[in-house]
Amino acid sequence: MRWFHLLSNGGMNFIELIQRTYDAFRAFWVNFGELGLFVYSIFETITPIAGVEVFFVTLITLQGRPWWRIALVATLANLIGSLIVYFFLAKEDNKFYTRLLGKEQRRRAQSLFDNYGVWAIFIFAMTPLPFFIIIFVAALAKMRISHYMFAVVFARGTRFFITTFILQRFTGTSPLMLVLVLFLVAIPMSFVLMFIQKKILAYFENRMASK
Repeated sequence: MRWFHLLSNGGMNFIELIQRTYDAFRAFWVNFGELGLFVYSIFETITPIAGVEVFFVTLITLQGRPWWRIALVATLANLIGSLIVYFFLAKEDNKFYTRLLGKEQRRRAQSLFDNYGVWAIFIFAMTPLPFFIIIFVAALAKMRISHYMFAVVFARGTRFFITTFILQRFTGTSPLMLVLVLFLVAIPMSFVLMFIQKKILAYFENRMASK
């Protein structure tokens, strides 16, 4: 496939490597598009790999895919991934998750879930902590499936629809301008957002501690 061969040739300097990486990244989404996003989103839900938002840029701003459709694909895929966790992976002796999840992460997720139930999933979805932690805890607790599905769709859908709506404002932007926006605006804002997210999480944890 073209996206693979773009990265397979040696003898590149740093600039060429960056250019080929970008070309391969774009070629992958030209070839696989929303299907690739759908498959990746399922794995992103059940593992601690990078969030799907990183791929929204190519599909929306460079290819002009409808923002609402991209958000819908990612949300539905997250729902499927969450159901896989609920029915097949949520076991106390699951070695994959017990190795990935530290005791402190499990404790924080469990405490949020015990106190806020459905809202715990929404709160977790808006923090930098991996989403699969809270759905794993909720599934272990045998949360009612209808509440579980609603919480996942509401939490992830809210996040994805807001993100894609903002990104569609940059549709048609040149790659150079997109890189400038990324480094001058998006990256600094992501650090600000992470700071706010941590404060939000701390706020709810402090409320629980004061009860």
